[in-house]
Amino acid sequence: MKMKELEAATGIGRETIRYYIREGLLPEPVRPKRNVAAYGREHVKRLNLIRKLQQERHLPLSVIRTIVTSETGEPAGGFEALIGLEVAMGPLLAEGRSLAPRKLADVAKDTGLGIDEIRSFAGIGLIQIDKRDGGEWLNQRNVRIMEIIAQTRADGFTPDIGYTVESYEFYPQLIELLARRAVVGFYSRLGDKLDQPAAAKLAVNGIRTLSEMVPLILIDRIVRMVEKVSESGVLPAEEDEV
Repeated sequence: MKMKELEAATGIGRETIRYYIREGLLPEPVRPKRNVAAYGREHVKRLNLIRKLQQERHLPLSVIRTIVTSETGEPAGGFEALIGLEVAMGPLLAEGRSLAPRKLADVAKDTGLGIDEIRSFAGIGLIQIDKRDGGEWLNQRNVRIMEIIAQTRADGFTPDIGYTVESYEFYPQLIELLARRAVVGFYSRLGDKLDQPAAAKLAVNGIRTLSEMVPLILIDRIVRMVEKVSESGVLPAEEDEV
């Protein structure tokens, strides 16, 4: 089909279509002759999917590009039906608690942590700062992390004995690996088997399981490590293989 027919079939204008092609969201048309472009059903399908992801999931084009394309240029796998799963998970994770974000400055005031220090924690990946309406905000999970940091300071884990921002840098690196493997495993196994409500419920149950299991594993390993140090009288290096 010609560009005019593609516009009519999708309701999307030619300038937008050309922009999607330039940005890699759409495959190039077949060009049997110079200045002649032929579009097929795959273009209609891809444009409809892009519009759906924009209108229903409110996703940016950078994310949509990942979803709709792969190395072969074909639409992504069955997991695309679960894009936006975090929206369905939100109410299940809230359990009646407010998830309203708070201004970074208010969190700093309430915790006693400096604004620049909170930004430094974001710099190492311990938290994430959201920027909107010209301000800096923390979601409730990140607010709680800063409250915990403030409590550790009150307990004695202070910068003057070595518990600086940098001393926490290793933890988000470990958590990033755990989170990545959990998410990729979930989508890979279940992306084409569950609808979004069922997937959201299962995902939240999985998060709760991890949130209970991982701290217990960590505590157990720390206690056993302390026992090993007591028995051997040798302190292992931090970078030693486990």
